[in-house]
Amino acid sequence: MEQARVAAERSLRVALEVLDHRRPVSQLTALADARTVAAVRTLIRADLIPSRELGSAILAGLHVEMVDEQTAEVCARYLRGSRRLALAARIERSGRRDWHLTALRLS
Repeated sequence: MEQARVAAERSLRVALEVLDHRRPVSQLTALADARTVAAVRTLIRADLIPSRELGSAILAGLHVEMVDEQTAEVCARYLRGSRRLALAARIERSGRRDWHLTALRLS
Protein backbone atom coordinates (compact mmCIF):
# COMPACT_ATOMS: atom_id res chain seq x y z
CA MET A 1 0.00 0.00 0.00
CA GLU A 2 2.87 2.40 0.67
CA GLN A 3 4.04 2.10 -2.95
CA ALA A 4 0.52 2.94 -4.12
CA ARG A 5 0.39 5.96 -1.82
CA VAL A 6 3.75 7.29 -3.04
CA ALA A 7 2.75 6.72 -6.68
CA ALA A 8 -0.63 8.40 -6.16
CA GLU A 9 0.91 11.44 -4.50
CA ARG A 10 3.55 11.81 -7.22
CA SER A 11 1.01 11.37 -10.04
CA LEU A 12 -1.47 13.83 -8.56
CA ARG A 13 1.16 16.48 -7.88
CA VAL A 14 2.35 16.26 -11.48
CA ALA A 15 -1.22 16.28 -12.81
CA LEU A 16 -2.07 19.42 -10.82
CA GLU A 17 1.12 21.12 -12.02
CA VAL A 18 0.26 20.21 -15.62
CA LEU A 19 -3.26 21.60 -15.18
CA ASP A 20 -1.73 24.82 -13.81
CA HIS A 21 0.62 25.10 -16.84
CA ARG A 22 3.64 24.71 -14.55
CA ARG A 23 4.69 21.53 -16.40
CA PRO A 24 4.17 20.36 -19.96
CA VAL A 25 1.59 17.61 -20.56
CA SER A 26 4.40 15.39 -21.85
CA GLN A 27 5.65 14.98 -18.27
CA LEU A 28 2.37 13.30 -17.35
CA THR A 29 2.67 10.61 -20.04
CA ALA A 30 5.10 8.53 -17.96
CA LEU A 31 2.67 8.53 -15.01
CA ALA A 32 -0.75 8.21 -16.66
CA ASP A 33 -2.42 6.14 -19.34
CA ALA A 34 -3.26 7.63 -22.76
CA ARG A 35 -6.95 8.23 -21.97
CA THR A 36 -6.15 10.17 -18.80
CA VAL A 37 -3.53 12.27 -20.59
CA ALA A 38 -6.05 13.00 -23.36
CA ALA A 39 -8.64 14.04 -20.75
CA VAL A 40 -6.13 16.39 -19.11
CA ARG A 41 -5.30 17.90 -22.51
CA THR A 42 -9.02 18.49 -23.10
CA LEU A 43 -9.42 20.20 -19.71
CA ILE A 44 -6.50 22.49 -20.50
CA ARG A 45 -7.61 23.34 -24.06
CA ALA A 46 -11.21 24.04 -23.02
CA ASP A 47 -10.08 25.94 -19.88
CA LEU A 48 -12.24 23.72 -17.64
CA ILE A 49 -9.93 23.49 -14.63
CA PRO A 50 -11.98 24.23 -11.48
CA SER A 51 -11.17 27.55 -9.77
CA ARG A 52 -7.90 27.99 -11.65
CA GLU A 53 -8.30 31.77 -11.41
CA LEU A 54 -7.69 31.50 -7.63
CA GLY A 55 -4.07 30.46 -8.05
CA SER A 56 -1.90 27.37 -8.17
CA ALA A 57 -3.20 24.07 -6.87
CA ILE A 58 -1.51 22.62 -3.78
CA LEU A 59 -2.14 19.00 -2.83
CA ALA A 60 -3.30 19.07 0.80
CA GLY A 61 -3.87 15.42 1.62
CA LEU A 62 -4.90 12.12 0.16
CA HIS A 63 -6.40 8.78 1.06
CA VAL A 64 -5.64 5.58 -0.81
CA GLU A 65 -8.01 2.62 -0.72
CA MET A 66 -6.67 -0.61 -2.20
CA VAL A 67 -9.23 -2.36 -4.42
CA ASP A 68 -6.90 -5.29 -5.03
CA GLU A 69 -3.14 -5.80 -5.38
CA GLN A 70 -3.07 -4.06 -8.76
CA THR A 71 -5.63 -1.26 -8.27
CA ALA A 72 -6.17 1.60 -5.84
CA GLU A 73 -8.76 4.33 -5.61
CA VAL A 74 -7.67 7.71 -4.35
CA CYS A 75 -9.49 10.70 -2.93
CA ALA A 76 -7.60 13.89 -2.22
CA ARG A 77 -7.96 17.49 -1.15
CA TYR A 78 -6.21 20.37 -2.83
CA LEU A 79 -6.13 24.10 -2.23
CA ARG A 80 -6.45 27.02 -4.62
CA GLY A 81 -6.05 30.25 -2.74
CA SER A 82 -8.35 30.00 0.27
CA ARG A 83 -10.66 27.50 -1.42
CA ARG A 84 -10.58 23.76 -0.65
CA LEU A 85 -11.34 21.42 -3.54
CA ALA A 86 -11.48 17.66 -4.02
CA LEU A 87 -10.41 15.15 -6.59
CA ALA A 88 -10.80 11.45 -7.16
CA ALA A 89 -8.44 9.17 -9.03
CA ARG A 90 -7.65 5.58 -9.79
CA ILE A 91 -4.18 4.10 -10.16
CA GLU A 92 -3.34 0.68 -11.50
CA ARG A 93 -0.14 -1.31 -11.34
CA SER A 94 1.27 -2.67 -14.56
CA GLY A 95 3.85 -5.31 -13.85
CA ARG A 96 5.37 -5.56 -10.41
CA ARG A 97 6.34 -1.95 -9.72
CA ASP A 98 4.91 0.66 -12.09
CA TRP A 99 1.72 2.45 -11.08
CA HIS A 100 -0.19 4.56 -13.61
CA LEU A 101 -2.97 7.08 -13.20
CA THR A 102 -5.96 5.65 -15.07
CA ALA A 103 -8.73 8.06 -14.00
CA LEU A 104 -8.89 11.60 -12.67
CA ARG A 105 -11.90 13.66 -11.66
CA LEU A 106 -11.68 17.20 -10.31
CA SER A 107 -14.28 19.21 -8.46
